[in-house]
Amino acid sequence: MPPAPDPSPPPVDLGEQVEDAIEELEAEVRELDRTPGAFQPQEVPFVPGDAAAPQTVQCYGDSILGGVCGSNAGTPLNSALPGWTTVDRSLGGHWSTSIAVNAGAYRMQLVDPVTIAASGDTALPTPFLFEVPADAMGGVTMRVSIAGVEGVLVHRVDLGISWRFTRAAPGDPIAVAPGTPIVSLGAMMPGASTIIWAGTNNLTATAQILADVDAMVQLHRSISDQPFWVASITPAWGNATSVYGVARTALNAQLEQRYGDHYMPVDEYIANGALTDAGIMPTSSDRSWIRSGLNPPSFHSAADWVHFNRAGQDAIARFAARFVQGGTTRAQQRALFAAEAAFQVDVHGATITVRGWAFDRSDLYDRIPVGITVDDQWMLATFADGPSPELAGFGVPGGHGFRWSKTLADGRTYKICIVGVGIGAGANAYPPCVTVALPTLLPQGDMSLIDAGGGTMAIVGWGFDHADLYASIPVGIIIDGRWHAGLTASLPSAYLRPYGVPGNHAFFQGAQVGRGTHSVCAVGVSTVTNRNSILKCDSITLK
Repeated sequence: MPPAPDPSPPPVDLGEQVEDAIEELEAEVRELDRTPGAFQPQEVPFVPGDAAAPQTVQCYGDSILGGVCGSNAGTPLNSALPGWTTVDRSLGGHWSTSIAVNAGAYRMQLVDPVTIAASGDTALPTPFLFEVPADAMGGVTMRVSIAGVEGVLVHRVDLGISWRFTRAAPGDPIAVAPGTPIVSLGAMMPGASTIIWAGTNNLTATAQILADVDAMVQLHRSISDQPFWVASITPAWGNATSVYGVARTALNAQLEQRYGDHYMPVDEYIANGALTDAGIMPTSSDRSWIRSGLNPPSFHSAADWVHFNRAGQDAIARFAARFVQGGTTRAQQRALFAAEAAFQVDVHGATITVRGWAFDRSDLYDRIPVGITVDDQWMLATFADGPSPELAGFGVPGGHGFRWSKTLADGRTYKICIVGVGIGAGANAYPPCVTVALPTLLPQGDMSLIDAGGGTMAIVGWGFDHADLYASIPVGIIIDGRWHAGLTASLPSAYLRPYGVPGNHAFFQGAQVGRGTHSVCAVGVSTVTNRNSILKCDSITLK
């Protein structure tokens, strides 16, 4: 009987089949790559702006920086930088990401074939960027070039406009392939200095703002050997405790940490000295808004409190010019926000008088607290609000003087220190301490003896106590070594006043002691220290 047939199929080499399938798929992909109009993401090279002339500064930010920078003569930064060229690349209302696109730090490309119309508008597909989704960068209104055709690219969902390109000048229709770069005509110029101030309009997106700013910084460093500055975000949309204020504080701290002396603390300046620099005396409303972490009303634009009027723009421009032209740093400028103080100590007997001045450039018209210590013991807290004419010549208005007196134990050395307490962003003022030595205080005086005839003498003189110049002190008269009389030096003594001794300190005493030679001493006694001293001893021969 023949054997039953084997139901299993013959063995197949699956390895060869898989390899054949892979080769066939790769061939199809290669064919697709050669298909006209297919989009393949590719790195887009940076197309720089024109090389900058020496002393050129370019600005990348939103409308706040745009109001400060300006490319025309007479604009705030241009006026603050005589001899410099200012190039404003700011885009009002734009997020930090679209500002980075405008700078050329991020590059867009088309994803579908497009025919650019001979004139007017052309609808574009949503562009591709490697860094972020195009629709995640907010609105866009910027000058661009596509396949050599210049125009304006607009994407404003809030206005119902989605990726519209408008030619700047009519011409032939142009067929454009996928992958064609959309080149920013506001790209950074090689060799220029750069100010970057971005993030106000997407303030709560801290991580994205940091990434966008860093992309612009890296681009600047790759094409220019000139300095750059990253400006802090000024108050916007809410006070210091709002979600916007908290985000702004955190963002500025990160920017400062990353860029160090390339960080420009504009927000601190607005709250600390900008009004005074602008010749404006701060109002109570200004101070209240500043304390709340907001821009002062004296700098508000007519439209809102986020943007600045011309006085505010000029103040910011002058501040920025210190960095651009003067080579200043964040640390140097922040030192100007600190309180300043100076003092001296006068000694009158056992009384010290501490006098000086203290002010804070954050608000030169406001008084600041002053604390005084003696031998590290807190003695007084007061305000520096007295006359300070010595400061007027240095451009410091208002009254910033202080004065304090204290009677201390004599015969000792004391260390006197003060602190001027700052009211703004800067540090307190700690001028060097002063050491004073108080003398051991004893009564002082003089005495004269007069022969009155008949064996009688008149004893006249004066005596006072350095521990209390107004006190009329007891005086003891000793004749020939024996106690004669006690009296009080309380008669008028106007002749002492030119020497700074007020009060009445003269005395008179008569003595019938007989003819011959007699010795007389006057002893003064302090009612404050209970010390006594010989005012004078003398002798006289009575005839």
